[in-house]
Amino acid sequence: MLRIRSQNHICEQEAKFVQERISAVEKHFAELCTIFAAFTRKAARLRDKNDEVAKVVQNYAESENINQSLSNGLANFATTLSVIGDYRDAEVQRLDSKVISPLSQYAVICKHAREDVKNTFAARDKELTRRKHLDKVRERNPRNRQMISQAESELMKATVEVSRVVKGLEEQIDSFERRKLHDVKSVLLDFVTVELGFHTKAVELLTKAYQDVAEIDEAKDLEESLKTGFTNSESTRIEEYGQSSEESDSESIQEISVRHRHKTM
Repeated sequence: MLRIRSQNHICEQEAKFVQERISAVEKHFAELCTIFAAFTRKAARLRDKNDEVAKVVQNYAESENINQSLSNGLANFATTLSVIGDYRDAEVQRLDSKVISPLSQYAVICKHAREDVKNTFAARDKELTRRKHLDKVRERNPRNRQMISQAESELMKATVEVSRVVKGLEEQIDSFERRKLHDVKSVLLDFVTVELGFHTKAVELLTKAYQDVAEIDEAKDLEESLKTGFTNSESTRIEEYGQSSEESDSESIQEISVRHRHKTM
């Protein structure tokens, strides 16, 4: 009897230890999933802002019609930023599939592992019930061999069931621990690999973006600005002094008529 109680105590201790391990894994994997999901959302927002910057720079490049070097530099810079945005998008997608998705599965994995422990407790409780029943039968009907034999048979079945469930639990927990170790290692390595891949490419592209901006020819663009400004100024003088006041008045009247026509169309 002492040996049986000792075995039940050991079984109970093992089951409680397994429960604690499952709860710890469930807690920490949920925290990892939450923080990596937040990290991925931040990366997605940064990707979106990157695209907005590229769009604003591209609009500037398209509107610049005097400083050709500046226009080209801005256009190249915007294109490079857009490519960086593509790599940021790939980073977000890979984080979601290789990090968040595996971590999120552990809610279900832990639930199934906890059910296995629950089955072990149920089988153990059933065995204890059958054992108590046998003791009562022996005490109340010591000469009724049929009742005693039936109670012993039921106890034997319950004991075999406990052994089966405990063995299955040990195998399940061994698999659970092995999978947990593999997955946490794999997830963290994948995270580092994804980030290394993005940042390696980002350094390459940012270097190109630096060159795109560095190649803007300030002196040439300044010369073009001054030249264009001077040309426009000369054209204005010629128009002002090359026409008679009467012609100017006539053209002004004509211009007003045209504007009025455009306005009423």
